[in-house]
Amino acid sequence: MIDPKTAQRISRLEARLRARFDIVQEPVPVGPLRVMFTRVRDPETVLNELCDKIDRHERLTGQRIHGDQLGLPYWAELWDSSIGVGQWLVAESGQSAVSSRQFNAENATSSPANCPPLTAHSVLDLGCGMGLAGTVAAMLGADVTFADIESESLLFALLNGLSYNPRVRARRVDWQSDDLEQRFDLIIGSDVLYERSQWGHLDAFFRRHLAKNGKIILGEPGRQTGDIWLDWIADKRWTLKRHTQTVPTRTTPIRLFELRYADER
Repeated sequence: MIDPKTAQRISRLEARLRARFDIVQEPVPVGPLRVMFTRVRDPETVLNELCDKIDRHERLTGQRIHGDQLGLPYWAELWDSSIGVGQWLVAESGQSAVSSRQFNAENATSSPANCPPLTAHSVLDLGCGMGLAGTVAAMLGADVTFADIESESLLFALLNGLSYNPRVRARRVDWQSDDLEQRFDLIIGSDVLYERSQWGHLDAFFRRHLAKNGKIILGEPGRQTGDIWLDWIADKRWTLKRHTQTVPTRTTPIRLFELRYADER
């Protein structure tokens, strides 16, 4: 059962999101789990609203908005890579060897008694979007920090995570410059490698925030940039392993890249 204080937080978050977005709550299959997930009903409407806002700004001020200032709502999509990362988390916990059972907000507890826990105690979901992968980690008992540069995405992630674990947190993070002054057993990222100009920032961020003997799992859908990243990361003193996850939303598997410090085996 969800404790009353957490239930109040969830209720306030849901009311805040409903006032701003057309949202839907539905089960998302992640391996044997069914994650009750709150998301934007139609991500395209969020993009259209942003375009209208930018157009009004440019017409009124005569100034164009460029680059990172655009704040494109990538977070409003439920990316296939997040399902792949979530499935890896389930397998990592040993849950895939357990008979399939459904989880929802009504039977979630504050402890991981209902399922085998993750070996990673602290998890950072970097570029979390609406927080599917981090929510799976929270279901499996991890202390999860959702991190994204877009504040609206963090509201969704926090709502989804709190429904399963009251210990989740949300932090607005710019991985180009921020230091959370904390190291994590596991850092996960779903589709964060799409822009080459960000790879150096991500590499530095990982080194600031990965705990000793920790690991990083990055979900990547098979873009050409992912192929180039494999060459780029080869001389950056990481140990790299490759995995794949077949997900129900696409015909080709999601690629998973596992990184560890090169001096740790």
